Amino acid sequence: MREHKRAARMPGWLPKLVATDLDGTYICHGHGLSVAHRAARDWLESIGVPVVPVTGRGPRLLDLTRAQIGEDGLLIMGQGGIVYDGRTLLHRASMSGAVALRILREVRERLDDVRIGAEDADDFTEPLRLEHGFVWPFSMDESINVDARDVVPAEVLKVFVESQSHDVDLMVALIRSFVPPEVAYVTHSGIGFVEISPPNVSKAAGVRFICERYGIDHADVLCFGDMPNDLPMFEWSGRAVAMGDGHPDVLAAADDVAAPACDIGIARYIAGLFDGFRVPEDPAREVLAVRDESAGGVE
Repeated sequence: MREHKRAARMPGWLPKLVATDLDGTYICHGHGLSVAHRAARDWLESIGVPVVPVTGRGPRLLDLTRAQIGEDGLLIMGQGGIVYDGRTLLHRASMSGAVALRILREVRERLDDVRIGAEDADDFTEPLRLEHGFVWPFSMDESINVDARDVVPAEVLKVFVESQSHDVDLMVALIRSFVPPEVAYVTHSGIGFVEISPPNVSKAAGVRFICERYGIDHADVLCFGDMPNDLPMFEWSGRAVAMGDGHPDVLAAADDVAAPACDIGIARYIAGLFDGFRVPEDPAREVLAVRDESAGGVE
């Protein structure tokens, strides 16, 4: 066991920062943010433990995300490449369109039946560009369908590869076999397509940026997640907790397992870790902070 993991297993250990994935972890798919999870975050921050949402959602979804989780506080987006404090941009990582196109050409050489999408790094108000035929499952996103040659802008936050005939886990493994990590970060969020980001971008990198800024050691970080894009954060953090309905690879990598998001797993875990927090008495009957049935599973 690595030293930072061993330290987070010592009796009496408590985190100095909590990092949590959003969709399927902090936010229940199809229902939104529970009062219990909001209460857990508020309580942690009241005792000086910041809670940092970490999501693959791109910054084009900042308004939606802030409506769900609140306007204040730190927020990591774009698979770790974007960091906000409130709405102030602290950090942005991008990849040149030329590099993205070279990667995508290699992908097409090795995989048939794929379509691509891309997110602009220069203008966050730009709609998502999707190749004709790309199956994008989220109605709240503003997106446009274009010819493949017009998908990739000059600078990209990330590109997407979608197929209706290839398993997404197998596609990630194949693309990683010819795209090394120093060229790009390849992962998926459990929603049917591969995401390719700039090198040295991951949820772990986003959390590390914040920890270095505020002088927090990674042994003092507690994180929650449910999908393969959470794995770098799981490895880097002192203690990593998977949601009970998470991806098998995430469950295998976890230091602990909590109840699923829809069973307020984070709130229950925090109540078991800290003596001072109590889960609201009847969380099943509480009104959710946001209920947007189209919001489940956003990146």
